Amino acid sequence: MPTVAPNGLIVVTGITGYVASHVGLEALKAGYRVRGTVRSLGRTEEVKQAYAKQGADVSKLEFAELDDLTSEAQFAKVIKGAEGVAHVAIPGSVPGDSDENPKQAVESTLALLRAAAKEPSIKRVVLTSSSVAVISPPNFKEEPLTDKDWNDFGQQKWDNATEEDKKKPDWPMWRYAASKILSEKAAWKWVEENKPSFDIVTILPNANFGPVLFGSPRSTVGWIWTILNGDGTWTQQVPPQWFIDVRDDGRLHVLALTDPSLAGKRIWAAAEPYGWNKIIHILRKEFPKAQLPPEVPGAQGEPDRQKIDNSVATKALGGWISLEKSLVDTAKSLGF
Repeated sequence: MPTVAPNGLIVVTGITGYVASHVGLEALKAGYRVRGTVRSLGRTEEVKQAYAKQGADVSKLEFAELDDLTSEAQFAKVIKGAEGVAHVAIPGSVPGDSDENPKQAVESTLALLRAAAKEPSIKRVVLTSSSVAVISPPNFKEEPLTDKDWNDFGQQKWDNATEEDKKKPDWPMWRYAASKILSEKAAWKWVEENKPSFDIVTILPNANFGPVLFGSPRSTVGWIWTILNGDGTWTQQVPPQWFIDVRDDGRLHVLALTDPSLAGKRIWAAAEPYGWNKIIHILRKEFPKAQLPPEVPGAQGEPDRQKIDNSVATKALGGWISLEKSLVDTAKSLGF
């Protein structure tokens, strides 16, 4: 099916977010026009300055307010005249504090798709899902995970949760997983039932590291921030997994909008497995003055054993930014 044409207009939802900021930047660097959605226009100058610092042509950048991610009417306004949409700011994109998140994530996804179906210029919609839509750490599968796998265990945890389950410390992570599982499944079901003129692609990122363009560290890059400041909490609480540099994630979103061969795919955004001790070793070598936490004993410190079939993204990107480069550039962007 047709993809976004050169110099075409791409809408990036939540462009001030960690991943979305890189999607917008990579789209500009690739020559596309970008309309970034924001809850309010207060941070737009900050985004422009950060992009200009990276050499992007900010004359091709505009902004639109979108303060209700479940509003079809608001989506209709912000996607007017666009050829592609990268919907990154789906509710529940980070573990939050409301059990309404999964419902809102589904409503947001469907609101965008319904609006896109009424906008004849739309050629492709890319949805940011997550690795947790497939994998449920520390569960392990002997064969590599592919685009055909789903986190059935996570969905069952959500569907069958008791009030006691909802009081447990890990409940926010199960709620986050449910947001991603249910919203992505809803998207594929809607497309199958409604057969719109555009196609969709979903991206499944694992942990994102890499430079913060502006503002404070958010999302998984916050793990690296805390480690650099001597706090090993995340190394104890989060099992090792795979990572992707946020710049590769941004490029992959843009390719998903513009590469005809990626139509209708679920794409793993995962470069390589990491272990917490490897991360600590790299940071200690490159930033010897940083007060880092101690190494982590046992399997928690070792790289993830789970294999992932990331061949589609590997071919599209032509290679990955390494863990070492990603960590070094992360730390430098945070002032180390």
